[in-house]
Amino acid sequence: MKGLSDGPDVPQFVRVADGVEVALHCLGGDGPPLLFVHATGFNGRTYGPLTSRLAEHFTVWAPDLRAHGWSPPPAARDFRWVTLAADLLAVVDHLGIPHGELDCVGHSIGAATLLLADAQRPGTIRRMYGYEPVIWRSSEVFGPGENPLIAVASKRREVFASRAQAMERFASRPPFGLVRADALHSYVTNGFRDLGDGTVQLRCLATDEADTYDGEYTSTTDRIDGNSTPVVIGKGLEMTFSDIGVPAHEVLPNSRLATYHGLGHFGPMEAPDVIADDALAAVSASG
Repeated sequence: MKGLSDGPDVPQFVRVADGVEVALHCLGGDGPPLLFVHATGFNGRTYGPLTSRLAEHFTVWAPDLRAHGWSPPPAARDFRWVTLAADLLAVVDHLGIPHGELDCVGHSIGAATLLLADAQRPGTIRRMYGYEPVIWRSSEVFGPGENPLIAVASKRREVFASRAQAMERFASRPPFGLVRADALHSYVTNGFRDLGDGTVQLRCLATDEADTYDGEYTSTTDRIDGNSTPVVIGKGLEMTFSDIGVPAHEVLPNSRLATYHGLGHFGPMEAPDVIADDALAAVSASG
């Protein structure tokens, strides 16, 4: 399929902790800095239609979480979400963004780890939009090894004959079959690496995605309770995962819940313009 190939841009790498490095992409723009953090299994470059809109107003920086995108997996296999949050703080320090001047947009684990990072260093984030942050009520959290998505991710197909074959497969079934065509194109273009035999492989391997879900048990409401950062929490009403996003709203006193009819957990790819508009309003000075 024409145009489905690796992009030419090479990320920089930021050393975070214990010898771990994470990739950091600059997605363009010439405004103030904005940190965008992706969902599990994705990477900083897989949201082209959304992040290109954000770059009309901000300089968009997008890290790849551990073992996602261009970031290598950690040797110690530490995928606890509080650790991923600390990685984000190291990225903020690397960028030299002053305390209290960071604006953020995140999706799923990206939104959750941003909230966890702000709790670890209160006041880091100035304004934030998070679509369905995976923050569990403390009484409802999965224990280590209990998350049902671990088994789902472990069985994920990693290798395809080409990006065109991957595109055809994903477009034919949910959840990717529900996303906008250009958003799926961005995912397939940037979510795979080329192998030497002409095939392509997911940049986030199945075992790494599964271990990331297994680190989710540290993403709980007691860790962010009372954080006063202004946050707009997006919530799709075509529910894939119960009331995901609502627990964070319940414990954040300065949060607002924005709901979307017809959108599911992949809302930032299903309706990138709608989510971009709301995200820009949330992180703008007048918003």
